[in-house]
Amino acid sequence: MKWSFDLNDSVVANCRACFFLISLLALSTLTSKAQQQALDSLIGKFKSYREVATTEKVYARFDQDVCLTGETLWFTVYAVNASSHEPSKMSKVAYVEVLDNVNHATLQTKIALNNGIGSGSLFMPASLVSGNYVIRVYTAWMKNFDPSYYFHKEISVINSFRRLDQEKRTAAKKTEVEFFPEGGTLINGVRTRIAYRIVNPGDSISQLSLKIINGDTTVVKPDQFGMGTFELTASSGQQPTAFLSGSDGQKQFALPASAAAGYSLAVKDSTQDLIALKIRKVNVQDDGQNVFIVIHSRNIVSLARVQRIRDGKALVVVPRSTFAEGISQITMFDGSMQPVCERLYFAPVKRQLAIAGKFTQQQYGVRRKVRMDIDVKASNGPVAAASLSVAVYRRDSLRHNTSRILNSIWLESDLQNVPALPSDFLLNITPEKYATLENIMLTHGWRHFSWSDVSKGKTPTITFIPELRGHIIRGKVIDPAGNPERNKLTYLSAPGTNIQVYGSISDSKGNVQFEMKDFSGFRRIAVQTNLSKDSTSRVTITSPFSDQFARYSFTPFSISPKLAETLAARSFSMQVQDIYYQDKGVKTRSVAIDTTAFYGKADATYYLDDYTRFPVMEEIMREYVPGVLVRKRRDGFHFINLDVVNKGTFSEDPFIMLDGLPLFDADKIMAYDPLKVKKLEVVTRRYYMGVLSLPGIVSYTTYAGDLSGFTIDPHCLVIDYEGLQMQREYYAPKYENAKQRESRLPDQRDRLFWAPSIVTDNQGKQFLEFYTSDLTGDYEVLIEGMSTKGAVGSAVNRFQVVSLNE
Repeated sequence: MKWSFDLNDSVVANCRACFFLISLLALSTLTSKAQQQALDSLIGKFKSYREVATTEKVYARFDQDVCLTGETLWFTVYAVNASSHEPSKMSKVAYVEVLDNVNHATLQTKIALNNGIGSGSLFMPASLVSGNYVIRVYTAWMKNFDPSYYFHKEISVINSFRRLDQEKRTAAKKTEVEFFPEGGTLINGVRTRIAYRIVNPGDSISQLSLKIINGDTTVVKPDQFGMGTFELTASSGQQPTAFLSGSDGQKQFALPASAAAGYSLAVKDSTQDLIALKIRKVNVQDDGQNVFIVIHSRNIVSLARVQRIRDGKALVVVPRSTFAEGISQITMFDGSMQPVCERLYFAPVKRQLAIAGKFTQQQYGVRRKVRMDIDVKASNGPVAAASLSVAVYRRDSLRHNTSRILNSIWLESDLQNVPALPSDFLLNITPEKYATLENIMLTHGWRHFSWSDVSKGKTPTITFIPELRGHIIRGKVIDPAGNPERNKLTYLSAPGTNIQVYGSISDSKGNVQFEMKDFSGFRRIAVQTNLSKDSTSRVTITSPFSDQFARYSFTPFSISPKLAETLAARSFSMQVQDIYYQDKGVKTRSVAIDTTAFYGKADATYYLDDYTRFPVMEEIMREYVPGVLVRKRRDGFHFINLDVVNKGTFSEDPFIMLDGLPLFDADKIMAYDPLKVKKLEVVTRRYYMGVLSLPGIVSYTTYAGDLSGFTIDPHCLVIDYEGLQMQREYYAPKYENAKQRESRLPDQRDRLFWAPSIVTDNQGKQFLEFYTSDLTGDYEVLIEGMSTKGAVGSAVNRFQVVSLNE
């Protein structure tokens, strides 16, 4: 049976309309699914990028900002994981440099980090000229990224032993005004908030005003940091102009050029804990009706959304809780997944330490004990195991020490050229502070990576591996023509009584690296290839310090005549302390290190003084050392080590060392005076360490561990190398009784106490005890610290020292 239908035109039209609508919905569903997949793909690539590009932040606090040559600068370094802000467990070494205004390193040192915290000191030599210097601190892992994100701090160094000009200033820099449209683009016909920043203001900022002419005239006043915002609607027929007015007249500046087409992004805060993202799309010639919003903080994504645009507009409302504490980045992508707008947002920092200090009294006599009780809390109660650094110093016109730990960790480590904010700025964010933070977010770019690289699945090039266990010495193997040599087994040793040898195989670029263990102080190192097989290769050692520099703008250096008396008094105090206490100020703290040889306990040990001494080494080896057979062939002596594991002998010569220096020619040790050898150790098994596979070991040790006159092969590179800094002890005298207080030795200390790290107990408490000096006046205690969870904070307390006669 055959069925047939008689459909009129209206029914057909309706059916066609329904089919079209169903098709449109299906197509829309497919399109939305594809776009969501594209967004998920981008987030997945971003996650992969983040896993490779995980970064660290560093903060260093110093006991003073103005230092005289002849004084010692004491410091503590805090390294944190940039994502979690918790103490970093990745790097075990921090690099500290003092740079002049042409990036010449006047001082350099390396310090050990333990759970992200380390400390050290820098002696200011008389060779330094007076001026401003910048101290930068970083880890080896941070060298893989932009040096702008190293820690930088400016200090003033005054050389009181050289003639000082009454007033010395560097030339003033040209005043500039920089403009930043919100979201990054100024679109014709779209009212846009524009932030501005005055760079190098010639006048006091309070005397400046900015006039913007765009058809009508708008006059704005910058805030105390030289920043502000205004709104402007650009049009194709006008070029907005700004005039900066000050005591020296007006200066004209052009605003960014506007575009006829593009996207805009505006962020509006509210009192209902909601953040609105207002999106505009103008004259963009594409078929896409969606944009993509990604919000992330410290490379952790908190929101990823596909947003439909209707009539060129869209509104995205997100809870304020979406934003992690600190800086978040809001990026908008177009339908082709290209970033078109970007914006920073700052949320209050919750992880803060409240540090309270309490003295037993507010006034003390000279040479008296001061006790200060410390109590550390966070929002959830007392903080145990918080590490605090403490400096106590006399206040004068040269010292203006302030805490930067909170601002540095949460702002300065992510942004460049952040204004010098008060140390308590982030404690309680008032509407005025919020406006300043908004200005900072709008005027300071933040980009540790390229979205283009992320979308293409690229990851950053990693040149420097993290120093997970200790300092890494790097070098290069080259041939006589200077070309890199690959696959060359290279040995590094530091001759001494602590027998340590390291091996590395050169890569395609000739690079070698040696992970050092317990390597501190100035040491002589020897680097060589196997000289019995290769005597033409040459090894060079590269500097471990960064050769990349950030653009840094130095503050003009000045010395006012009013400081002459203060400078003279401080210089006198420093020289007195140096004369009477010099021997006490150079002591270093003993460091517990593993003195066991790298091969552990030897299978046989011979102290040669326990045996009859023979005049030649051959007789000793044949008479006393049954585990090593000596054979003399046409090409010289050879050792044959027993292999106790396989119950035989090795076919190769064993690994021979003198005080840890590898020797590849048995003739050299056989010609050595045995009376200089204290100990002989033998390992009768194959020993593996990293790339090294050693067919037994024969190790000779002299009495002093100094090779005792042994002539090193000229093909071996021998240099003095500074390892990790030995920890100097901060000396302060004690006056526990009347006899000590009556000592005639002068005590001119204006810095009474320094502790790089004191740790709170389970109740978040700790205490300090120190003694005042002969100098009366107002004193300040500056405490900064970090908890194991990454909470940071600081506190300032003051007391007075008065004469006993007062």
